[in-house]
Amino acid sequence: NIAQRFNAQVGKEFFVLPEPLFTETPKIRSTADPERKMSKSAGEKHYINVFADENRIRKQVRSAVTDTGETPSGKMSAGVENLFELLKASEAQEAYQALMADYEAGQLKYVDLKEAVADTLVALSAEFRRRKAELTADKKEVKNRIKASSDQIRKVAQETIREVKELSGLMNVRF
Repeated sequence: NIAQRFNAQVGKEFFVLPEPLFTETPKIRSTADPERKMSKSAGEKHYINVFADENRIRKQVRSAVTDTGETPSGKMSAGVENLFELLKASEAQEAYQALMADYEAGQLKYVDLKEAVADTLVALSAEFRRRKAELTADKKEVKNRIKASSDQIRKVAQETIREVKELSGLMNVRF
């Protein structure tokens, strides 16, 4: 990558090399079509808006696909697996383990799984909604913070460019 090449050319670890960020849940799938990834561009049924009101989130989870037709014996359907992944990604370990035990015992009721997922997502999204309301209430303060951050970022970027020019011998070149 470019940072690695630059560091090698100047003989110094100037740029921090980017590291991939892997999570236990690499891809969240659509609640309407669990064979596809969750995507806002696929339409409203295919993603969960964390800023939506509680009723909207619950409705979307209740309408999530669970039984996707024929699944090999002993294999969880993609829809049910997706709901379990949402529960796991939401860090609701206790509910995840209890419902997984029900599934393995053949006693899982999809309504219980959907209710647990909805409860967890509603609880998680409450903080997002609260913070959004707080920020949109004082737009002038938000603009002031953005301006202050932009000024600070600009200073850091200018210093970085100066150092890169110096290290690469391009001090007289203007960008």
